[in-house]
Amino acid sequence: MSEKSREERLLEYEKEYLERLEKEGKLKPEQKQISEEVRKEMTVEEAEKVQAEAASQVQAEASAQKNKKEFDEEVSKIRAELKLLKEMAVLTDQLESLKQDLKKSPKKKATKKKSTPKRKTTKKKATKKKSTPKRKTTKKKATKKKSTPKRKTRRK
Repeated sequence: MSEKSREERLLEYEKEYLERLEKEGKLKPEQKQISEEVRKEMTVEEAEKVQAEAASQVQAEASAQKNKKEFDEEVSKIRAELKLLKEMAVLTDQLESLKQDLKKSPKKKATKKKSTPKRKTTKKKATKKKSTPKRKTTKKKATKKKSTPKRKTRRK
């Protein structure tokens, strides 16, 4: 059963009940009109109440959407700030390590080398080198060279 059909049945039943009361003389016709007016007022009040509830619900939803949007914007700002802070932390760590490297003495540490046992050298016998026979050189005739002109150099 739908709500409207139930309400309509209730209204019909109420009208029949009021008519029976009027026929029996327990209810005057004026009182019947008053009860109908009261019923109409009740329905108007209920309608206003439902309308007010719907309006407040719509307003609450709009407010929730606005709050969610603001919240999302705030979250994105905070995430961006967090990202920057992480980058700053990495950079400061790198800077600290570089500072420590600079503070260390630039001199190389002297390390002692392990002494290795010296090799025993054997003395070689001195041998005389054999002299190679000298080649005979022939005397060349002296010839006059032709003079060549000097080259000119370019100046820049």
